[in-house]
Amino acid sequence: MAKVKVIAEIANAHLGDPARLAELIIAAADSGADAVKFQWFRYDSIAAPDFIYYQDYIDLSIDKKIWADSLKLAKGLGLEVWVDIYDEWGVGVLAEFENFVDGLKVPTTVLQSNTLIQALKKFEKPILIGVGGWFEEEIDKQLAYIKNNFRGPIILIHGFQGYPTRTEDSNLRRLAYLKQRYQLEVGFADHEDADNEMAVDLPVYAYLLGAGIIEKHITIHRSSKGTDYYSALEPHEFRVMVEKLRRAEVVFGSLEIKESERKYLEDSSLKIVSRKGINPGEIITDEKIIYKRSSVPDAFMAQKASELFPLIAKSVIPADTPITREMVKKPKVCIAVICRLKSTRLRQKALLPINGVPSIERCLINCLAVPNCHQVILATSDLPEDQPLTAFTLDNKVKIVTGDPINVAKRMLRAAEETNADIVVRVTGDDPFVSPEILAFLIDHHLKSGADFTYAKESTMGTVGDVITVEALRRLLQLLQHSENLIYTEYLSFYFFNNPTLFNVDSIVIPNKWVFPDWRLTLDEPKDLELFEKIYKDLDVGKRPLYFEELKSFLLNHPELIEINKGIKVKWLDDISLINELNQATRLYNPESL
Repeated sequence: MAKVKVIAEIANAHLGDPARLAELIIAAADSGADAVKFQWFRYDSIAAPDFIYYQDYIDLSIDKKIWADSLKLAKGLGLEVWVDIYDEWGVGVLAEFENFVDGLKVPTTVLQSNTLIQALKKFEKPILIGVGGWFEEEIDKQLAYIKNNFRGPIILIHGFQGYPTRTEDSNLRRLAYLKQRYQLEVGFADHEDADNEMAVDLPVYAYLLGAGIIEKHITIHRSSKGTDYYSALEPHEFRVMVEKLRRAEVVFGSLEIKESERKYLEDSSLKIVSRKGINPGEIITDEKIIYKRSSVPDAFMAQKASELFPLIAKSVIPADTPITREMVKKPKVCIAVICRLKSTRLRQKALLPINGVPSIERCLINCLAVPNCHQVILATSDLPEDQPLTAFTLDNKVKIVTGDPINVAKRMLRAAEETNADIVVRVTGDDPFVSPEILAFLIDHHLKSGADFTYAKESTMGTVGDVITVEALRRLLQLLQHSENLIYTEYLSFYFFNNPTLFNVDSIVIPNKWVFPDWRLTLDEPKDLELFEKIYKDLDVGKRPLYFEELKSFLLNHPELIEINKGIKVKWLDDISLINELNQATRLYNPESL
Protein backbone atom coordinates (compact mmCIF):
# COMPACT_ATOMS: atom_id res chain seq x y z
CA MET A 1 0.00 0.00 0.00
CA ALA A 2 1.26 3.48 -0.85
CA LYS A 3 2.42 5.80 1.88
CA VAL A 4 -0.49 7.52 3.57
CA LYS A 5 -0.70 11.28 3.16
CA VAL A 6 -1.31 12.94 6.54
CA ILE A 7 -3.09 16.29 6.34
CA ALA A 8 -3.12 18.48 9.46
CA GLU A 9 -6.55 20.11 9.45
CA ILE A 10 -6.14 23.63 10.85
CA ALA A 11 -9.73 24.63 10.04
CA ASN A 12 -10.75 27.44 12.41
CA ALA A 13 -8.40 26.62 15.28
CA HIS A 14 -6.62 29.90 14.49
CA LEU A 15 -9.62 31.79 15.98
CA GLY A 16 -9.00 34.61 13.52
CA ASP A 17 -5.55 35.28 15.04
CA PRO A 18 -2.66 35.42 12.49
CA ALA A 19 -0.08 34.58 15.15
CA ARG A 20 -2.01 31.49 16.23
CA LEU A 21 -2.36 30.48 12.56
CA ALA A 22 1.41 30.64 12.06
CA GLU A 23 1.98 28.67 15.27
CA LEU A 24 -0.36 25.93 14.05
CA ILE A 25 1.43 25.66 10.70
CA ILE A 26 4.79 25.28 12.43
CA ALA A 27 3.33 22.71 14.85
CA ALA A 28 1.96 20.69 11.91
CA ALA A 29 5.38 20.53 10.29
CA ASP A 30 7.09 19.61 13.56
CA SER A 31 4.51 16.86 14.17
CA GLY A 32 5.33 15.04 10.93
CA ALA A 33 2.35 16.05 8.81
CA ASP A 34 2.72 15.96 5.03
CA ALA A 35 0.30 18.81 4.46
CA VAL A 36 -1.88 21.44 6.10
CA LYS A 37 -5.44 22.25 5.17
CA PHE A 38 -7.06 25.67 5.49
CA GLN A 39 -10.70 26.72 5.25
CA TRP A 40 -11.28 29.70 2.96
CA PHE A 41 -14.60 31.52 3.30
CA ARG A 42 -15.96 34.95 4.05
CA TYR A 43 -18.83 35.47 6.48
CA ASP A 44 -21.10 37.37 4.07
CA SER A 45 -20.39 34.90 1.25
CA ILE A 46 -20.89 31.65 3.16
CA ALA A 47 -23.99 32.60 5.19
CA ALA A 48 -26.89 35.01 5.51
CA PRO A 49 -26.87 37.40 8.48
CA ASP A 50 -29.63 35.39 10.20
CA PHE A 51 -27.44 32.26 10.44
CA ILE A 52 -26.73 31.28 14.04
CA TYR A 53 -22.94 31.30 13.53
CA TYR A 54 -22.74 34.45 11.41
CA GLN A 55 -20.95 36.46 14.11
CA ASP A 56 -18.56 33.54 14.67
CA TYR A 57 -17.71 33.64 10.96
CA ILE A 58 -16.94 37.35 11.29
CA ASP A 59 -14.66 36.67 14.27
CA LEU A 60 -12.85 33.90 12.38
CA SER A 61 -12.13 36.01 9.31
CA ILE A 62 -8.54 36.04 8.07
CA ASP A 63 -7.33 38.69 5.64
CA LYS A 64 -6.00 37.62 2.24
CA LYS A 65 -2.62 39.16 3.07
CA ILE A 66 -2.37 36.84 6.10
CA TRP A 67 -3.32 33.85 3.97
CA ALA A 68 -0.54 34.78 1.55
CA ASP A 69 1.98 34.82 4.40
CA SER A 70 0.63 31.51 5.71
CA LEU A 71 1.01 29.83 2.32
CA LYS A 72 4.63 30.97 2.10
CA LEU A 73 5.31 29.74 5.63
CA ALA A 74 3.81 26.30 4.92
CA LYS A 75 5.74 25.91 1.68
CA GLY A 76 8.94 27.01 3.39
CA LEU A 77 8.45 24.22 5.91
CA GLY A 78 8.06 21.64 3.14
CA LEU A 79 4.32 21.16 3.58
CA GLU A 80 1.73 20.63 0.91
CA VAL A 81 -1.23 23.01 1.09
CA TRP A 82 -4.83 21.83 0.70
CA VAL A 83 -7.83 24.11 0.93
CA ASP A 84 -11.52 23.70 1.79
CA ILE A 85 -13.54 25.92 -0.56
CA TYR A 86 -16.99 26.93 0.70
CA ASP A 87 -18.06 29.95 -1.32
CA GLU A 88 -17.32 32.44 -4.11
CA TRP A 89 -14.93 34.40 -1.91
CA GLY A 90 -12.84 31.25 -1.38
CA VAL A 91 -12.77 30.65 -5.14
CA GLY A 92 -11.44 34.18 -5.62
CA VAL A 93 -8.66 33.66 -3.09
CA LEU A 94 -7.79 30.36 -4.75
CA ALA A 95 -7.48 32.10 -8.12
CA GLU A 96 -5.05 34.59 -6.60
CA PHE A 97 -2.86 32.00 -4.83
CA GLU A 98 -3.32 28.99 -7.11
CA ASN A 99 0.40 28.31 -7.49
CA PHE A 100 0.77 27.71 -3.74
CA VAL A 101 -2.11 25.23 -3.49
CA ASP A 102 -1.59 21.49 -4.06
CA GLY A 103 -5.16 20.26 -3.71
CA LEU A 104 -8.76 21.21 -2.99
CA LYS A 105 -11.63 19.86 -0.97
CA VAL A 106 -15.36 20.27 -1.44
CA PRO A 107 -16.73 19.70 2.08
CA THR A 108 -19.76 17.50 2.64
CA THR A 109 -21.98 20.46 3.51
CA VAL A 110 -21.46 22.25 0.16
CA LEU A 111 -21.22 19.21 -2.10
CA GLN A 112 -24.65 19.95 -3.60
CA SER A 113 -23.50 23.32 -5.04
CA ASN A 114 -23.07 22.80 -8.79
CA THR A 115 -22.15 26.47 -9.06
CA LEU A 116 -19.15 25.87 -6.80
CA ILE A 117 -18.12 22.78 -8.79
CA GLN A 118 -18.25 24.82 -12.01
CA ALA A 119 -16.08 27.54 -10.46
CA LEU A 120 -13.46 25.02 -9.32
CA LYS A 121 -13.08 22.93 -12.45
CA LYS A 122 -10.68 25.36 -14.18
CA PHE A 123 -7.97 24.79 -11.55
CA GLU A 124 -7.30 21.16 -12.52
CA LYS A 125 -6.03 20.14 -9.11
CA PRO A 126 -6.62 16.95 -7.09
CA ILE A 127 -9.92 17.28 -5.27
CA LEU A 128 -11.22 15.66 -2.11
CA ILE A 129 -14.97 15.07 -2.05
CA GLY A 130 -16.57 14.83 1.39
CA VAL A 131 -19.28 12.16 1.26
CA GLY A 132 -19.97 11.56 4.98
CA GLY A 133 -23.71 11.40 5.65
CA TRP A 134 -24.82 11.20 1.99
CA PHE A 135 -26.83 8.22 0.70
CA GLU A 136 -25.48 6.27 -2.26
CA GLU A 137 -28.04 7.64 -4.72
CA GLU A 138 -27.08 11.18 -3.72
CA ILE A 139 -23.37 10.44 -4.12
CA ASP A 140 -24.02 8.78 -7.49
CA LYS A 141 -25.77 11.87 -8.84
CA GLN A 142 -23.29 14.45 -7.60
CA LEU A 143 -20.23 12.38 -8.41
CA ALA A 144 -21.41 11.95 -12.01
CA TYR A 145 -21.64 15.74 -12.31
CA ILE A 146 -18.16 16.20 -10.78
CA LYS A 147 -16.56 13.60 -13.06
CA ASN A 148 -17.99 15.38 -16.09
CA ASN A 149 -16.45 18.67 -15.00
CA PHE A 150 -13.10 17.66 -13.52
CA ARG A 151 -9.94 16.37 -15.16
CA GLY A 152 -7.87 16.11 -11.99
CA PRO A 153 -7.75 13.16 -9.56
CA ILE A 154 -10.87 12.68 -7.38
CA ILE A 155 -10.60 11.21 -3.87
CA LEU A 156 -13.64 10.36 -1.74
CA ILE A 157 -13.33 11.36 1.91
CA HIS A 158 -15.32 9.32 4.41
CA GLY A 159 -15.96 10.59 7.93
CA PHE A 160 -18.93 11.74 9.96
CA GLN A 161 -18.30 15.36 10.95
CA GLY A 162 -19.92 15.45 14.36
CA TYR A 163 -17.81 17.26 16.94
CA PRO A 164 -16.71 14.98 18.42
CA THR A 165 -17.75 11.85 16.50
CA ARG A 166 -18.83 8.92 18.63
CA THR A 167 -16.50 5.98 18.12
CA GLU A 168 -19.38 3.78 17.06
CA ASP A 169 -20.27 6.24 14.27
CA SER A 170 -16.86 6.01 12.58
CA ASN A 171 -18.00 2.98 10.54
CA LEU A 172 -14.64 2.33 8.89
CA ARG A 173 -16.07 -0.54 6.89
CA ARG A 174 -17.47 2.01 4.43
CA LEU A 175 -13.96 2.84 3.27
CA ALA A 176 -13.52 -0.43 1.41
CA TYR A 177 -17.13 -0.27 0.20
CA LEU A 178 -16.75 3.24 -1.28
CA LYS A 179 -13.45 2.33 -2.90
CA GLN A 180 -14.94 -0.72 -4.58
CA ARG A 181 -18.26 0.88 -5.59
CA TYR A 182 -16.81 4.02 -7.20
CA GLN A 183 -13.35 2.74 -8.20
CA LEU A 184 -11.77 5.83 -6.70
CA GLU A 185 -9.16 6.47 -4.05
CA VAL A 186 -10.57 7.06 -0.57
CA GLY A 187 -9.49 8.96 2.54
CA PHE A 188 -10.65 9.35 6.12
CA ALA A 189 -11.49 12.60 7.97
CA ASP A 190 -11.40 11.68 11.64
CA HIS A 191 -13.34 13.67 14.26
CA GLU A 192 -13.08 11.29 17.21
CA ASP A 193 -13.03 12.92 20.67
CA ALA A 194 -9.38 13.91 21.03
CA ASP A 195 -9.32 12.85 24.69
CA ASN A 196 -10.18 9.30 23.63
CA GLU A 197 -7.20 7.04 22.88
CA MET A 198 -8.99 6.01 19.69
CA ALA A 199 -8.33 9.49 18.36
CA VAL A 200 -4.78 8.35 17.61
CA ASP A 201 -5.59 4.77 16.57
CA LEU A 202 -8.63 5.22 14.29
CA PRO A 203 -6.56 6.83 11.50
CA VAL A 204 -4.25 3.81 11.61
CA TYR A 205 -7.19 1.44 11.18
CA ALA A 206 -8.56 3.58 8.37
CA TYR A 207 -5.27 3.47 6.52
CA LEU A 208 -5.15 -0.33 6.74
CA LEU A 209 -8.69 -0.48 5.39
CA GLY A 210 -7.73 1.47 2.28
CA ALA A 211 -7.57 5.17 3.16
CA GLY A 212 -4.72 6.85 1.27
CA ILE A 213 -5.31 10.24 2.91
CA ILE A 214 -5.87 10.98 6.59
CA GLU A 215 -7.28 14.32 7.70
CA LYS A 216 -6.88 15.15 11.39
CA HIS A 217 -7.49 18.39 13.28
CA ILE A 218 -4.53 19.94 15.09
CA THR A 219 -4.49 22.49 17.91
CA ILE A 220 -1.82 23.94 20.20
CA HIS A 221 -3.62 23.54 23.54
CA ARG A 222 -6.95 21.71 23.61
CA SER A 223 -7.67 23.12 27.09
CA SER A 224 -7.96 26.60 25.58
CA LYS A 225 -10.96 25.32 23.59
CA GLY A 226 -12.08 27.96 21.09
CA THR A 227 -13.20 26.58 17.70
CA ASP A 228 -12.68 23.06 16.28
CA TYR A 229 -10.92 21.79 19.43
CA TYR A 230 -13.08 18.75 20.26
CA SER A 231 -11.35 16.37 17.87
CA ALA A 232 -8.04 18.21 17.52
CA LEU A 233 -4.79 16.59 18.65
CA GLU A 234 -2.08 18.57 20.33
CA PRO A 235 1.32 18.49 18.54
CA HIS A 236 2.80 15.71 20.67
CA GLU A 237 -0.34 13.59 20.18
CA PHE A 238 -0.34 14.31 16.44
CA ARG A 239 3.26 13.13 16.28
CA VAL A 240 2.31 9.84 17.99
CA MET A 241 -0.48 9.33 15.45
CA VAL A 242 1.93 9.88 12.55
CA GLU A 243 4.43 7.46 14.05
CA LYS A 244 1.70 4.82 14.45
CA LEU A 245 0.59 5.35 10.86
CA ARG A 246 4.12 4.65 9.71
CA ARG A 247 4.18 1.33 11.54
CA ALA A 248 0.51 0.44 11.26
CA GLU A 249 -0.92 -2.90 12.49
CA VAL A 250 -3.88 -4.77 11.04
CA VAL A 251 -7.38 -4.21 12.33
CA PHE A 252 -10.72 -5.35 10.87
CA GLY A 253 -14.46 -5.12 11.54
CA SER A 254 -17.08 -2.59 12.55
CA LEU A 255 -17.06 -0.46 15.68
CA GLU A 256 -20.84 -0.43 15.89
CA ILE A 257 -22.08 -0.76 19.47
CA LYS A 258 -25.45 -2.43 19.93
CA GLU A 259 -28.08 -0.83 22.14
CA SER A 260 -28.38 -3.97 24.28
CA GLU A 261 -24.59 -4.04 24.84
CA ARG A 262 -24.59 -0.40 25.85
CA LYS A 263 -27.48 -0.87 28.28
CA TYR A 264 -25.73 -3.80 29.96
CA LEU A 265 -22.54 -1.75 30.22
CA GLU A 266 -24.33 1.22 31.76
CA ASP A 267 -26.21 -0.98 34.23
CA SER A 268 -23.26 -3.07 35.41
CA SER A 269 -19.99 -1.25 34.83
CA LEU A 270 -18.11 0.82 37.37
CA LYS A 271 -19.30 4.32 38.20
CA ILE A 272 -17.43 7.29 39.66
CA VAL A 273 -18.01 7.59 43.43
CA SER A 274 -16.65 10.11 45.94
CA ARG A 275 -13.86 8.63 48.03
CA LYS A 276 -14.46 11.15 50.85
CA GLY A 277 -16.73 14.08 51.64
CA ILE A 278 -16.30 16.97 49.19
CA ASN A 279 -17.21 20.59 49.97
CA PRO A 280 -18.95 23.05 47.63
CA GLY A 281 -16.38 24.78 45.44
CA GLU A 282 -13.75 22.09 46.05
CA ILE A 283 -11.76 20.75 43.10
CA ILE A 284 -12.57 17.09 42.47
CA THR A 285 -9.48 15.28 41.21
CA ASP A 286 -8.70 11.61 40.53
CA GLU A 287 -7.44 11.22 44.10
CA LYS A 288 -10.85 12.16 45.53
CA ILE A 289 -12.84 9.52 43.63
CA ILE A 290 -13.10 5.74 43.51
CA TYR A 291 -14.75 3.34 41.04
CA LYS A 292 -17.65 1.22 42.27
CA ARG A 293 -20.81 -0.36 40.91
CA SER A 294 -23.89 1.77 41.46
CA SER A 295 -27.57 1.75 40.53
CA VAL A 296 -27.68 5.53 40.07
CA PRO A 297 -28.41 5.71 36.32
CA ASP A 298 -26.94 9.17 35.76
CA ALA A 299 -23.68 8.56 37.63
CA PHE A 300 -20.56 9.09 35.53
CA MET A 301 -19.05 5.91 34.14
CA ALA A 302 -15.51 5.11 35.22
CA GLN A 303 -14.04 5.40 31.74
CA LYS A 304 -15.14 9.03 31.61
CA ALA A 305 -12.80 10.05 34.44
CA SER A 306 -9.83 11.03 32.30
CA GLU A 307 -11.87 13.39 30.14
CA LEU A 308 -14.10 14.75 32.93
CA PHE A 309 -11.79 15.67 35.76
CA PRO A 310 -10.91 18.01 37.29
CA LEU A 311 -14.40 19.27 38.16
CA ILE A 312 -15.83 21.58 40.83
CA ALA A 313 -18.41 20.43 43.38
CA LYS A 314 -21.57 22.54 43.19
CA SER A 315 -22.82 21.36 46.59
CA VAL A 316 -21.77 19.05 49.41
CA ILE A 317 -21.01 15.55 48.12
CA PRO A 318 -20.93 13.06 51.01
CA ALA A 319 -18.42 10.23 51.01
CA ASP A 320 -19.32 7.13 48.98
CA THR A 321 -21.78 9.05 46.78
CA PRO A 322 -22.11 8.30 43.03
CA ILE A 323 -21.29 11.55 41.21
CA THR A 324 -23.70 12.86 38.58
CA ARG A 325 -23.52 15.77 36.19
CA GLU A 326 -25.92 17.82 38.33
CA MET A 327 -23.45 17.76 41.24
CA VAL A 328 -20.49 19.27 39.40
CA LYS A 329 -19.35 21.86 36.92
CA LYS A 330 -16.25 22.65 34.91
CA PRO A 331 -13.78 24.94 36.73
CA LYS A 332 -14.09 28.62 35.87
CA VAL A 333 -10.86 30.58 36.22
CA CYS A 334 -10.44 34.32 36.64
CA ILE A 335 -7.31 36.44 36.98
CA ALA A 336 -7.46 39.23 39.57
CA VAL A 337 -4.85 41.91 38.95
CA ILE A 338 -4.33 43.61 42.31
CA CYS A 339 -3.38 47.25 41.90
CA ARG A 340 -3.45 50.59 43.72
CA LEU A 341 -1.80 53.98 43.19
CA LYS A 342 -0.30 54.43 46.64
CA SER A 343 3.37 53.84 45.72
CA THR A 344 5.84 56.36 47.19
CA ARG A 345 9.04 55.14 45.50
CA LEU A 346 7.61 55.53 42.00
CA ARG A 347 4.49 57.68 42.21
CA GLN A 348 1.44 56.31 40.38
CA LYS A 349 3.69 53.73 38.73
CA ALA A 350 0.77 51.76 37.33
CA LEU A 351 -0.12 54.71 35.10
CA LEU A 352 3.41 55.34 33.84
CA PRO A 353 3.80 54.65 30.11
CA ILE A 354 6.07 51.89 28.81
CA ASN A 355 6.64 52.51 25.11
CA GLY A 356 3.45 54.56 25.08
CA VAL A 357 1.23 52.07 26.95
CA PRO A 358 0.53 52.39 30.72
CA SER A 359 2.25 49.76 32.84
CA ILE A 360 -1.01 48.38 34.24
CA GLU A 361 -2.37 48.02 30.72
CA ARG A 362 0.71 45.98 29.75
CA CYS A 363 -0.02 43.66 32.67
CA LEU A 364 -3.70 43.32 31.72
CA ILE A 365 -2.92 42.64 28.05
CA ASN A 366 -0.65 39.74 29.02
CA CYS A 367 -3.29 38.35 31.40
CA LEU A 368 -5.89 38.45 28.63
CA ALA A 369 -3.60 36.15 26.60
CA VAL A 370 -3.83 33.31 29.15
CA PRO A 371 -5.76 30.66 27.18
CA ASN A 372 -7.65 28.89 29.98
CA CYS A 373 -8.96 31.99 31.75
CA HIS A 374 -12.61 33.08 31.62
CA GLN A 375 -12.23 36.65 32.91
CA VAL A 376 -9.53 39.18 33.77
CA ILE A 377 -10.37 41.59 36.59
CA LEU A 378 -8.61 44.75 37.72
CA ALA A 379 -9.20 44.73 41.49
CA THR A 380 -8.46 48.08 43.09
CA SER A 381 -9.74 50.01 46.09
CA ASP A 382 -12.86 52.14 46.36
CA LEU A 383 -10.83 55.17 47.46
CA PRO A 384 -10.91 58.32 45.27
CA GLU A 385 -7.13 58.20 44.82
CA ASP A 386 -7.43 54.89 42.96
CA GLN A 387 -10.29 55.89 40.66
CA PRO A 388 -8.04 56.49 37.61
CA LEU A 389 -7.52 52.71 37.48
CA THR A 390 -11.23 52.10 36.81
CA ALA A 391 -10.76 53.40 33.25
CA PHE A 392 -8.67 50.38 32.22
CA THR A 393 -11.44 48.13 30.89
CA LEU A 394 -9.53 47.61 27.61
CA ASP A 395 -12.67 47.89 25.49
CA ASN A 396 -14.68 45.99 28.12
CA LYS A 397 -12.40 42.96 27.99
CA VAL A 398 -11.37 43.63 31.61
CA LYS A 399 -13.86 43.83 34.47
CA ILE A 400 -13.27 46.47 37.15
CA VAL A 401 -13.93 45.56 40.77
CA THR A 402 -13.38 48.02 43.62
CA GLY A 403 -13.39 47.17 47.29
CA ASP A 404 -11.64 47.19 50.63
CA PRO A 405 -8.37 49.17 50.29
CA ILE A 406 -6.63 47.14 53.01
CA ASN A 407 -8.07 43.62 52.87
CA VAL A 408 -6.68 42.22 49.62
CA ALA A 409 -8.19 38.78 50.24
CA LYS A 410 -11.66 40.29 50.59
CA ARG A 411 -11.19 42.26 47.38
CA MET A 412 -10.06 39.12 45.54
CA LEU A 413 -13.05 37.14 46.79
CA ARG A 414 -15.38 39.86 45.58
CA ALA A 415 -13.72 39.78 42.16
CA ALA A 416 -14.10 35.99 41.98
CA GLU A 417 -17.71 36.02 43.12
CA GLU A 418 -18.73 38.75 40.69
CA THR A 419 -17.44 36.58 37.83
CA ASN A 420 -18.71 33.26 39.27
CA ALA A 421 -15.15 31.96 39.26
CA ASP A 422 -14.03 28.82 41.10
CA ILE A 423 -10.31 29.54 40.77
CA VAL A 424 -8.73 32.98 41.13
CA VAL A 425 -5.21 33.80 40.00
CA ARG A 426 -3.62 36.66 41.92
CA VAL A 427 -1.39 38.83 39.76
CA THR A 428 0.35 41.96 41.01
CA GLY A 429 -0.32 45.10 38.98
CA ASP A 430 3.39 45.92 39.24
CA ASP A 431 4.20 43.17 36.73
CA PRO A 432 3.95 44.31 33.08
CA PHE A 433 5.89 41.17 32.07
CA VAL A 434 3.59 38.62 33.71
CA SER A 435 3.81 35.55 31.49
CA PRO A 436 0.74 34.04 29.80
CA GLU A 437 2.61 30.76 29.34
CA ILE A 438 3.66 30.44 32.98
CA LEU A 439 0.24 31.41 34.34
CA ALA A 440 -1.38 28.77 32.11
CA PHE A 441 1.13 26.20 33.38
CA LEU A 442 0.38 27.03 37.03
CA ILE A 443 -3.39 26.95 36.48
CA ASP A 444 -3.14 23.54 34.82
CA HIS A 445 -1.12 22.11 37.73
CA HIS A 446 -3.47 23.64 40.27
CA LEU A 447 -6.52 22.02 38.68
CA LYS A 448 -4.82 18.64 38.41
CA SER A 449 -3.60 18.64 42.00
CA GLY A 450 -6.81 19.97 43.58
CA ALA A 451 -4.72 22.26 45.80
CA ASP A 452 -5.99 25.26 47.74
CA PHE A 453 -2.98 27.41 46.86
CA THR A 454 -0.42 26.92 44.08
CA TYR A 455 2.75 28.92 43.55
CA ALA A 456 6.04 28.67 41.67
CA LYS A 457 8.85 27.50 43.91
CA GLU A 458 11.39 29.39 41.82
CA SER A 459 10.62 31.90 39.11
CA THR A 460 11.66 34.99 37.23
CA MET A 461 10.56 37.94 39.35
CA GLY A 462 7.50 39.64 37.89
CA THR A 463 6.36 36.82 35.59
CA VAL A 464 4.18 34.63 37.80
CA GLY A 465 1.07 34.70 39.96
CA ASP A 466 -0.52 32.62 42.71
CA VAL A 467 -3.43 30.28 41.95
CA ILE A 468 -6.07 29.99 44.66
CA THR A 469 -9.24 27.92 44.93
CA VAL A 470 -12.06 30.34 45.74
CA GLU A 471 -13.49 27.92 48.32
CA ALA A 472 -10.16 28.07 50.21
CA LEU A 473 -10.08 31.87 49.97
CA ARG A 474 -13.60 31.97 51.43
CA ARG A 475 -12.49 29.68 54.29
CA LEU A 476 -9.54 31.94 54.99
CA LEU A 477 -11.72 35.03 55.23
CA GLN A 478 -14.10 33.23 57.59
CA LEU A 479 -11.15 32.50 59.87
CA LEU A 480 -10.07 36.14 59.64
CA GLN A 481 -13.48 37.69 60.22
CA HIS A 482 -12.69 38.53 63.85
CA SER A 483 -9.01 39.27 63.27
CA GLU A 484 -7.47 42.69 63.76
CA ASN A 485 -4.53 41.84 61.53
CA LEU A 486 -6.22 42.43 58.17
CA ILE A 487 -3.35 44.65 57.08
CA TYR A 488 -1.34 41.49 56.45
CA THR A 489 -3.61 40.25 53.65
CA GLU A 490 -1.33 42.16 51.29
CA TYR A 491 1.05 39.26 52.01
CA LEU A 492 -1.69 36.73 51.30
CA SER A 493 0.58 33.78 50.58
CA PHE A 494 1.86 33.74 54.18
CA TYR A 495 -1.59 32.66 55.42
CA PHE A 496 -1.41 29.57 53.22
CA PHE A 497 2.26 28.77 53.83
CA ASN A 498 1.94 29.02 57.62
CA ASN A 499 -1.20 26.90 58.03
CA PRO A 500 -0.47 23.48 56.49
CA THR A 501 -3.20 21.79 58.57
CA LEU A 502 -5.81 24.16 57.14
CA PHE A 503 -4.74 24.51 53.53
CA ASN A 504 -3.27 22.26 50.86
CA VAL A 505 -0.37 24.18 49.34
CA ASP A 506 1.25 23.02 46.09
CA SER A 507 4.77 24.25 45.41
CA ILE A 508 5.40 23.88 41.68
CA VAL A 509 8.81 23.50 40.09
CA ILE A 510 8.32 25.25 36.80
CA PRO A 511 10.53 24.37 33.80
CA ASN A 512 14.07 25.74 33.93
CA LYS A 513 13.52 27.51 30.63
CA TRP A 514 11.28 29.97 32.50
CA VAL A 515 13.46 30.53 35.57
CA PHE A 516 15.98 33.42 35.61
CA PRO A 517 16.38 34.40 39.27
CA ASP A 518 18.79 37.25 38.44
CA TRP A 519 16.24 39.05 36.28
CA ARG A 520 14.09 41.70 37.95
CA LEU A 521 10.89 42.34 35.97
CA THR A 522 8.67 44.04 38.53
CA LEU A 523 8.07 47.80 38.55
CA ASP A 524 8.98 49.63 41.75
CA GLU A 525 11.92 51.95 41.01
CA PRO A 526 12.95 54.40 38.25
CA LYS A 527 15.63 51.96 37.08
CA ASP A 528 12.94 49.32 36.56
CA LEU A 529 11.02 51.73 34.34
CA GLU A 530 14.20 52.50 32.39
CA LEU A 531 14.78 48.81 31.67
CA PHE A 532 11.14 48.14 30.77
CA GLU A 533 10.99 51.08 28.37
CA LYS A 534 14.12 49.79 26.65
CA ILE A 535 12.70 46.26 26.25
CA TYR A 536 9.28 47.23 24.93
CA LYS A 537 10.69 49.90 22.64
CA ASP A 538 13.44 47.72 21.13
CA LEU A 539 10.97 44.88 20.59
CA ASP A 540 8.49 47.36 19.12
CA VAL A 541 5.66 45.95 21.23
CA GLY A 542 2.47 47.91 20.78
CA LYS A 543 -0.79 46.86 22.36
CA ARG A 544 -0.19 43.12 22.15
CA PRO A 545 0.88 40.45 24.63
CA LEU A 546 4.58 39.93 25.22
CA TYR A 547 5.16 36.22 25.73
CA PHE A 548 8.02 35.06 27.90
CA GLU A 549 9.70 33.14 25.10
CA GLU A 550 10.04 36.33 23.04
CA LEU A 551 11.21 38.29 26.09
CA LYS A 552 13.73 35.58 27.04
CA SER A 553 15.22 35.47 23.57
CA PHE A 554 15.65 39.24 23.58
CA LEU A 555 17.26 39.45 27.02
CA LEU A 556 19.59 36.52 26.40
CA ASN A 557 20.81 38.33 23.30
CA HIS A 558 21.16 41.60 25.25
CA PRO A 559 22.48 40.55 28.69
CA GLU A 560 23.80 44.05 29.36
CA LEU A 561 20.24 45.30 29.85
CA ILE A 562 19.76 43.23 33.00
CA GLU A 563 22.48 45.31 34.62
CA ILE A 564 20.23 48.40 34.52
CA ASN A 565 18.21 47.39 37.60
CA LYS A 566 20.27 44.48 38.87
CA GLY A 567 21.20 46.08 42.21
CA ILE A 568 17.62 46.73 43.30
CA LYS A 569 16.33 44.41 46.00
CA VAL A 570 12.82 43.58 47.15
CA LYS A 571 12.98 45.50 50.40
CA TRP A 572 10.56 43.46 52.46
CA LEU A 573 12.42 40.23 51.70
CA ASP A 574 15.51 41.60 53.48
CA ASP A 575 13.52 42.85 56.47
CA ILE A 576 13.98 39.98 58.95
CA SER A 577 11.83 41.64 61.60
CA LEU A 578 8.98 42.06 59.13
CA ILE A 579 9.28 38.44 58.01
CA ASN A 580 9.11 37.27 61.62
CA GLU A 581 6.16 39.54 62.26
CA LEU A 582 4.36 38.17 59.18
CA ASN A 583 5.02 34.56 60.13
CA GLN A 584 3.65 35.14 63.62
CA ALA A 585 0.61 37.16 62.52
CA THR A 586 -0.47 34.74 59.79
CA ARG A 587 -0.52 31.55 61.88
CA LEU A 588 -4.21 30.89 62.37
CA TYR A 589 -6.20 29.21 65.11
CA ASN A 590 -7.47 25.84 63.94
CA PRO A 591 -10.65 24.84 65.83
CA GLU A 592 -10.30 21.23 64.60
CA SER A 593 -7.00 20.88 66.50
CA LEU A 594 -8.79 21.00 69.88
